[in-house]
Amino acid sequence: MGAGRARQTMSAILLASAAIGPMMIAPAVQAQDMAARRFDIPAQSLADALVSFGIQSGLQVTANGAPLRGIQSKGVRGTMAPMRALSSLLQGTGFTFRINGDVVTLEPAPKAAGDGAIRLGPVRVAGQSAASANYSPTSDPAATEGSGSYTASGPSVTATGLSMSLRETPQSVTVVTRQKMDDFGLETLADVLEQAPGVTVSRQANAIDFGSRGNALNLRIDGNRHYTSAPWYFLTSSMYSLDDMADIDRVEIVKGSTGLTDGDGYYGGTINLIRKRPTPEFQASLSGTAGSWNSYRADADISGPVNASGTIRARGVAAWRDADTFRDHESEKNIMLYGTVDVDLTPDTLLNLGVNYKHRVQRGYGATRPIMAYNGAGDFIGLQPRSFNPGAPWAGYKQDALNLFGSLEHQFANGWTAKLQFGRERIETPEMRIGVLGNDHGATLRLYFEDIWQRNEFVSAKFRGPFDLLGQTHELVIGAGASSSRTRNRQSIGLHLSGDQFTYDYATGGAVIPRPTADELAAADFSSDRWFTKRHHVYAAGRFTIADPLHVIAGIRVSSFDQRNHSDAYDFYNYSLRERGVVTLYGGITLDVLRNVTLYGSYARIFQAQNSLDVNGNTLPPLRGITYEAGAKGEFFDKRLNASLSYFWMKADNEAEATGEYVLDTDQAAYRPVMGATRRGFEVEISGELLPGWQAQGGFTLNDSSLGNASRNPKHQFKLTSSYHVSEGRFAGLSLGGGVRWQSAISVSNTAVRLRQDAYWLVDMMAGYQVSEGVTVGLNIDNLLDKRYFSGVTNFTDLFYTWGQPRSFKASIRYRFR
Repeated sequence: MGAGRARQTMSAILLASAAIGPMMIAPAVQAQDMAARRFDIPAQSLADALVSFGIQSGLQVTANGAPLRGIQSKGVRGTMAPMRALSSLLQGTGFTFRINGDVVTLEPAPKAAGDGAIRLGPVRVAGQSAASANYSPTSDPAATEGSGSYTASGPSVTATGLSMSLRETPQSVTVVTRQKMDDFGLETLADVLEQAPGVTVSRQANAIDFGSRGNALNLRIDGNRHYTSAPWYFLTSSMYSLDDMADIDRVEIVKGSTGLTDGDGYYGGTINLIRKRPTPEFQASLSGTAGSWNSYRADADISGPVNASGTIRARGVAAWRDADTFRDHESEKNIMLYGTVDVDLTPDTLLNLGVNYKHRVQRGYGATRPIMAYNGAGDFIGLQPRSFNPGAPWAGYKQDALNLFGSLEHQFANGWTAKLQFGRERIETPEMRIGVLGNDHGATLRLYFEDIWQRNEFVSAKFRGPFDLLGQTHELVIGAGASSSRTRNRQSIGLHLSGDQFTYDYATGGAVIPRPTADELAAADFSSDRWFTKRHHVYAAGRFTIADPLHVIAGIRVSSFDQRNHSDAYDFYNYSLRERGVVTLYGGITLDVLRNVTLYGSYARIFQAQNSLDVNGNTLPPLRGITYEAGAKGEFFDKRLNASLSYFWMKADNEAEATGEYVLDTDQAAYRPVMGATRRGFEVEISGELLPGWQAQGGFTLNDSSLGNASRNPKHQFKLTSSYHVSEGRFAGLSLGGGVRWQSAISVSNTAVRLRQDAYWLVDMMAGYQVSEGVTVGLNIDNLLDKRYFSGVTNFTDLFYTWGQPRSFKASIRYRFR
C-alpha cells in the first residue's frame, strides 16, 4: 500500500471516529486522470460533447475515425473524475474508450473488453479494484449492482428530491448495496435492516418494527411512498418486512425527518427501495440456497436488449422460497416475480414500465401475540424455549400483491429533466386465520378470521435542473403528487374460548388450540371495517451555490391529508382526520472545507397525522415538531469510501406515548400525547473500500430520549460488517467476512414489574469462493455464538417477549453468465 493510500485510509478512519484533525489534512494528490473536476456539458451531439469534455478535462480526445454523425450524448454536470464524466457522456452511444497517458481514444464497445480496455457497464480501469467507483450500465445513474462495493458513489434524491451525492446531502444517509446483500445473504427487507447502521429492528411475534432515532421509518419504493401504517399491524409487517430483495439494487435509508419529500411522515427517517433496471448488454444469473430449518431458496435474473439497436431493454427477476422457522409448526412460502422494460422513445425520452407480483403463504402464524413473561400482577410465568410458538398450527394466511408502475422521463437540451411516475398496488389477504394464546395465562385464547383487501395508487411529477444566477450555477426541483389508499377488512367477533370452555397448559404453546367448527363459524358475527386515506402535495427545493465551497439547500412543501375510518363493531375505530395546507419547511447548508470533506447542518419541520387513541377512544392530535442535524462527511479514494459524523436534536409536541392501559372496553393499547418530547444523539458511520479488496460498513449510534417508554429501544447501538476478497495468488477467488451487532439494554414495565433484555453481541460470518469465471459458492452463519436474546419486548399490561433467531447456516451457489 502506497503512502498516499495509507494517509487517506487513516483520514477516513479518524473522521468516522469523530476526530477533527484529519479534516484539515489534505488528501494525497491523485493521478491526473483520477482528479475530480467540475463538468458542465449539456445534452448535444456526441462530437460537440467530446470537444467540451476535452476542454474541461485537459485530456486529448480522438475518435480514431469512428463515425459520430447523428449520435447524441445526454451530457453530464457535476464534480467528478474525468473517466466518470466520459462514461456518462458515452452512455447509450455504443462507444467505449481507452486511455494512454493523456490521450483518450474512442472505440466501438466490444462484446468482451480486451486487456487494457475500459468497458461501459460497469467501466473500470485496469489496475483498479473490483470495488472501484461504479459507472452504471443501466438507466439508473446510482446503481450499485456490479460495483463490488459497500458504499454508493452515485447521486441520491431520497432526502430532498435534489440529485446530490452522500457527501453533498445535509442529512445522514445509509446505503445497503447489492454487493453487501449478496455477500451476507440478506434475502428480505428485515434481513437488510438488521445489518443497516443506525436502524433498530424490533420484533413482536410475527410483526416487525423498523426504526431510527427512536421513531418509526417511512417506506418508499423507487422514491414513491408506500403505506406502512396499515390499519392492522400484522398486515403492515407481512406486506413489507418479508419482501424478497432479489429485485432490489440498493436500500437507501435517510435518518431524521424527510418532511420535504414525505410531508406527514414519521420523523425517524425513510427507507427507499431502489429496483434493478434493465442493462444494455445481456447478463443473467441463477442461484440456489439451502439452510437451517429446511430453508430452500432459488432466484433467477435475466436482463439485456430486446432489439438490435438496444433502444428497448428488459429485465426479469424471479425468486422462490420455502422454509420452516425456528418456532414450532411455523413455515412460509414466498414467490416473487418482477419484470421491467426501458424504452428509448427518443434519444432524450425514456419510458419505463414494470410489474411486481408477490405470493406469500404462512402457517403457524402468531400475528402480534408474543410470549408472556409476567402478568399484570407481576407474577412470573417463566421463560419458554426459543421454539415456543403461541400460534396455532392451522393459523396463517395467503397473500397476493400485484404492483403496476411506470415512469416517463425527458431530458431537455438545457440540462433540465421532467419526470412523471405512476403506480397502482393491489393487496389481497383472504381468510386470514389467527389462533393465539390470550393475555390471561391459562384462561383464554383468541381466534380471528379476517379478509383484507387493499388498493394503493399514486401519481407524481417533477422538474429538475440547473440555472445560472449571479455568476453561479444552482439546481432547482419542483414537484407535485397525489396518492390514495383504500382498505376493507372483515373480521370475526366473539370467537373466544374462556377457561370454562377450554383448559390448557400455557407451556404447550399454540398446538393445543382447536380449529373452530363449522357451527362456531356460522354462529359468529363479523364486522366490516373500512379505511380511506388520501394525500396530495406540492413542493419546491433548491441547491444554491453561494460560493464554490458553500451551498445552501432550501425547500418548502404544502400538504393536505384526509383519513376516514369506519367500523361496524368498534366505535373507537370510527374517526376522521383532515389537514389542509400544512407547510413543511426544510433548510440545509454545506461547506466544503476540503475537496473531499464537507461540514453541514440541516433543519426540518415535522408533521404527522396520528391514529393512536387515548384511554377514552379519542384520536390523538397531529404530531408537530422540528429536527436539527449537524455534522461532517468525507469521500475518499475517488468516492470508494464514505465516512460521516452527525449530531441530531429533535423536539415534538403530541408524540404518542403508551400508557400501559387499554382503550375503554377494548383490548386496544392506549396512548397519551406528550408535549415537548425530545430526542438527541449522534451517529458515526463508515462504508466502502478501506484497502483494495477490503469492504466494510459500520456505525455507532447514541439516542437519548425524554419519553418514558424510550427504554423499549436501545440507547446505544453498534453494527459492523466487513469482507475481504483475494484477487491474486494461491487463494485467488476466496472471500472471507464477518459482522458484529451490539446494542444496549431494552426493557418494558408495568406497575408491578420490569422485563429487561441486557446488552448483547451477535456475531455473523460469511465465506465465498469463485470456483470458475461464472460459478461462486458461499456459506453464511448468523448468530455464530448462538446467543439467547429477546429481539423485542412488549407491554400489554402483561409483559411479553419475542425470542431472537438462534444460530443458523446457509449454503449457496450462484452462476453468472453473459
